[in-house]
Amino acid sequence: MHLSGSYLTPTLNNQPWLEKPPLLFWLEAGSYSLFGVHEWSARFPVGVMALVSLLGVGWLSREVQGSRAAFFTILILSTSVLFFVFARAASTDSILVSMLSMAMVCGYQATRKESHLWAVGTGVALGLAVLAKGPVAILLFAGIFALYFLLIQQLQWSALQIALLASSFSLTAVPWFWQVWRENGYNFVATFWINHHLARFFTDLHHHSQPFWYYLPVLLIGFFPWIFFLGSALLRNWRRRGHLLEPRFRPELFLWLWVAVPFVFFSISGSKLPGYILPVFPPLAVLVALEWDRWIEEDLISQRLMRTQLIALGGFALLFSAALLWGFYFIYHAPLIGVLLTLPIAMGVGWALFELQLRRPPTIFLSLVAAMTLFASLLYWKAAPVVDDYHSARDISQSILSRISEKEPLILYRYFHHTAHYYTHYQTTAEAVDDLGALHEYFQEHPQSHYYILTQEAGQEDLNDLEAELVQHQGNLYLLEATAR
Repeated sequence: MHLSGSYLTPTLNNQPWLEKPPLLFWLEAGSYSLFGVHEWSARFPVGVMALVSLLGVGWLSREVQGSRAAFFTILILSTSVLFFVFARAASTDSILVSMLSMAMVCGYQATRKESHLWAVGTGVALGLAVLAKGPVAILLFAGIFALYFLLIQQLQWSALQIALLASSFSLTAVPWFWQVWRENGYNFVATFWINHHLARFFTDLHHHSQPFWYYLPVLLIGFFPWIFFLGSALLRNWRRRGHLLEPRFRPELFLWLWVAVPFVFFSISGSKLPGYILPVFPPLAVLVALEWDRWIEEDLISQRLMRTQLIALGGFALLFSAALLWGFYFIYHAPLIGVLLTLPIAMGVGWALFELQLRRPPTIFLSLVAAMTLFASLLYWKAAPVVDDYHSARDISQSILSRISEKEPLILYRYFHHTAHYYTHYQTTAEAVDDLGALHEYFQEHPQSHYYILTQEAGQEDLNDLEAELVQHQGNLYLLEATAR
């Protein structure tokens, strides 16, 4: 888009790429125009959208319970593991979360105030959410509000608000869908609607199948450490379950529906990836922030459970730290990085448990925020380069560019990753060669004086029989040169 100036149909390798809507690509192309083409400028718009998420739910918390709860919400969400990881990734998931969160906040305000402006804002934000990820935004938004209105037995939007919402949504989202369909015809319908939405939800066509309970451990790790402070919120709402429909408790009912609908929806989907569950993080952050706010006000239910919740957090922190130590020692061969990552977790949880004895809730909260802030800093400063070298084919692909071409491409053997395609300018085999027999067939069908092969450890052991020479080894990747016989 940046090079061609054509912003309608996304392309990949000069071919229409119709799997996702264009909002992320529009933002990245704009960022390239402002800052130049860099990896950080591709990530920059996602970071800005994550900031929008923080401010939106922080403002909602302020409306529900005050400035302190808003401050807690922003700190909790920004220090949740999966949220800050995706806030740095050039991915459509964070854009969806940002725009859907704004749609939810505006929609909720429209239920509380007879404001036409909030209704228009809801439609625009929902339209942008659809342009970020597709019709899933409509299903989540409609499911949450439909259940909410059904439970309170009242449609809290006026007919004019609904009309304004629908109109602003249509003006925001429909033009791109109409124009891209006119330009690409059935290819758009088959790829976008059938393959990457209907088939992705109902089947395992894209090989992302996971068990129904998959998102429980994802939340346990991804919303660490704050997931452990939902216990008192759950107990509180269970005890007053007969009164949840009363006006004073409706904000929390709305937040729990905001959590439950996406969680159930993505749990029953045929395809599951960690980023899919991100829409539940903003309401979870608000719910946890409300609990901390009550605990500081010496709420008895929260105080009785807080000790148990902190002890549970401490136990899981030990397991989490052990997993980090094991992974960086045995997989990445960088034990010092594992130690560095576990230090802030151990210090933060230890400090929190110490402050618990002194009954100082604000210091406990800030100790956990400080621990996760330091953890995130070390993760990107020290751990990310190690993980990147191990998994990404970027550097090793660029090093071979001058020795490959479209006619004599880099052979991917028992290995496939889009970084190898992208960083070699697609001068690779289109698919991975799966075994030695297929590799010998490739040699016969494409006679060359020598072949460059990119593989992983298992594939490298296979190629010993070819007497292939190791050109470069990086992380879990091996670049070899085989001479024709």
